[in-house]
Amino acid sequence: MKIIFAVATFAILTGCASSGTINTLSEKHYECNASGSFSDFSADNAIETCRKKIDQFCQTNGALPVIGKITSEPSGYARYATADLNFQCISAKDAALQQQQMAEIKNQQMKATIQSAKATCQQDFGFTPNTPEFGNCLLQLQQQSAQDKREEASNAASAERAEVALAQQRREASDKNAMEALQMINSNNNKTLDRMNNTTGKKISCTSSSYGSTLQTDCN
Repeated sequence: MKIIFAVATFAILTGCASSGTINTLSEKHYECNASGSFSDFSADNAIETCRKKIDQFCQTNGALPVIGKITSEPSGYARYATADLNFQCISAKDAALQQQQMAEIKNQQMKATIQSAKATCQQDFGFTPNTPEFGNCLLQLQQQSAQDKREEASNAASAERAEVALAQQRREASDKNAMEALQMINSNNNKTLDRMNNTTGKKISCTSSSYGSTLQTDCN
């Protein structure tokens, strides 16, 4: 006699990773989704799968890939490691033009910052242009501006790390709940087998095996 207990509420995992799927988000903006294999814990392989898929996709369109935001999750109970990569495919000409535009924007921002600092030193603090005091004022404002940018970048990085940590805590809580559910089902299965033994008077021997999120019990 063979009895199989399976957890129907969870997906049955196979040993294959997805080859990557390209979705169109908007004009010239795309997204690649991929999952790792049964043995993958981190999403590194899923990310690499998407990178190759993106390269092939953009080359087919005669363009260069520009990868944007990368979102990934490690594997857990009843789920594979996954990766989502946003990207664009742009021509070499457009890429050069984009770099030129970014350089011009940065140059304009720098000029605007200097003009603002000059106005602050002259109008707010009363320093006369082309004097040592005026030069020191500009230097201090530039140093303060650089410090503010570093703090802003640090705060953004801290917020991102906190968000990642919170997501990890939620995944761990979900995995814990899944494990407890599997243990409960296994316990109920054992109780069912005990009742069968008591009813039939025949000793039933069982062995249990776990396949991904599926618990299989063979009884003879």
